[in-house]
Amino acid sequence: MNPPNKREVKKNYDELGGGLYDLRYREEQDRKYDAAFLLTLPRGGDLLLDDGCGTGMLLSRFDAPAVGLDLTPNLLRMAREKLRADHHLILGDAERLPLRGGVFDGVYCITLVQNTPDKRMAASEMKRVTRIHGRVLVTALKAVFSQGFLEDLLDEVGLGKVSSIGDAGTNDWIVSAENE
Repeated sequence: MNPPNKREVKKNYDELGGGLYDLRYREEQDRKYDAAFLLTLPRGGDLLLDDGCGTGMLLSRFDAPAVGLDLTPNLLRMAREKLRADHHLILGDAERLPLRGGVFDGVYCITLVQNTPDKRMAASEMKRVTRIHGRVLVTALKAVFSQGFLEDLLDEVGLGKVSSIGDAGTNDWIVSAENE
């Protein structure tokens, strides 16, 4: 399988548009968010990153300061409508996060990894921006990866205490790790 082309991914999501994205994926994404919170429930006061935030569906659930990052301007425009005062959006690349290291208590990366050409770089960047003892939660499409691949990816970049809840009835594997 050829790695995804970022320009094509960006173009496809821009053309899909925010309203259609939410309509098409809301139910599935809500199941992933519910399952993700079983592994890593954000605490009030945590600083969180939604890496690949799309239209901000997950951001709208955070009751904590948060940053949403996405490669797609059209999806970020829709996310802006869902933001709280302590939420912020950044147009950026998950493989080269335009963020200082060690600042986030939690990084959530929901159904993004399969859209990145360099999965290891994306995972390394998640680790880099996470504080020591902070949590990283990643989901990835079962149709693209095995659960073991996702667990190994987080382990290979130096994240520890990798745990999984399988798929929780979703189309993704759901894996969490700690930045040790």
